[in-house]
Amino acid sequence: MGKKDRDEWIVKCPKCGRIRESCRHVSRDDVRRIIRLLDAGVEVYQAEDEREPTESHIHEPPRPVAQVVAPRFTMGDLVLAEPTREGLLDALTELRHKGLMYRRWGLKKVMKKTKGLSLLFAGPPGTGKTMAAEAIASELGRPLHVVNYAQLENMWVGETEKNIEHVFHTALEATPWMNRDVNVLLAQIESYPGVVVLATNLAKVMDRALDRRVDIAVEFPIPDADLREKIYARLVPKEAPLGKDVEFETLAKKYVMSGGSILNVVRQAMRTSLRRGKRHRITMADFTHAAEREMKKSTLMSADHLQEPVRRERIRGYA
Repeated sequence: MGKKDRDEWIVKCPKCGRIRESCRHVSRDDVRRIIRLLDAGVEVYQAEDEREPTESHIHEPPRPVAQVVAPRFTMGDLVLAEPTREGLLDALTELRHKGLMYRRWGLKKVMKKTKGLSLLFAGPPGTGKTMAAEAIASELGRPLHVVNYAQLENMWVGETEKNIEHVFHTALEATPWMNRDVNVLLAQIESYPGVVVLATNLAKVMDRALDRRVDIAVEFPIPDADLREKIYARLVPKEAPLGKDVEFETLAKKYVMSGGSILNVVRQAMRTSLRRGKRHRITMADFTHAAEREMKKSTLMSADHLQEPVRRERIRGYA
């Protein structure tokens, strides 16, 4: 903002009151875009009309708290592609041998400071990202702090940054573990001494500045047919009364889906069987019907049910 603009306007932060260039809540770029920030709680007055300091906004939401999750899975529970498993084992290796790497092998002299470990888990929904985070925490005997980035975002200026800082500081006090989608945690990640797991379904839209701050990037792809067959075998309980015609290999080859979707198929097959009665077995037809329904789910969820259907009328003999 130029000198002329500073003379004509007084910018008030909802937290700090009057500011000149910037404050801990409003950056210089925010000030330059002040008109766009009017709806976000920043008030701008002409210099001759200065008013009393602005109080905190009454609609300010409570500070978010990370959900502490007791890990339910171990590495042995995961059915993953080999490159994915290698990435997780690399992370566990460094975490278990950090002292050896940084002290005895001299890595601390190169990096100047011992930093934490930041991981990026990227892949479609249902491919095991959250399970893998729990498995890593379980292998190391640590709790997992789960944070949904959407819950950190706040329309009020500076609040998103404060929420992020609060989450990291809270995690430090209770053994640091975090998970979920993040784009604006760059400074915190770089100096954080704990372990951060960023999980996203849309890695391509994340800030490129994140690249150098991520120590290990792990891709979680849709499993191939062989892995899908193993996932079916893992997810169908031994106690389930399967019909003799059930072939996981056939299902795995025909229907391309994630592990999360396969779990939905297993549950739906059980429901279909139970509708015929408790004494009936779960048949191949039940699994096929369930898989077909699961495949159609994405089409159903992407449909616009508020849009009126296209009307077709016959005009001069043409449809």
